Amino acid sequence: MAMSKVVMFLVMIISVWVACHGDCSLDKSMMSNLNKCKAAVTLSNPTNPTAECCTMLQNLKPSDIACLCEYKVKDAALLYFAGVDPDRCIQLPKLCNLNIPVNC
Repeated sequence: MAMSKVVMFLVMIISVWVACHGDCSLDKSMMSNLNKCKAAVTLSNPTNPTAECCTMLQNLKPSDIACLCEYKVKDAALLYFAGVDPDRCIQLPKLCNLNIPVNC
């Protein structure tokens, strides 16, 4: 339950950041879909990504990946605060055996 609140808080913060910066255009449904990978990117004891997480990753557009990279580069501290390991996020495509180029 507490982790769900943290993820929702992160989604809200990202929404505000996107609204203020305008650099990224992740839509709200995509941000909700990122929740499918939360267990695989936690700082403590991450699990292997689920099939649902990997399917979501497979459906990302290159612009979505570029936007997520911006969060990793510019707001890594926010991700750490929310209990998310930014480096683990970048590893997700490989962990899902997907050939998705991630150049952050």
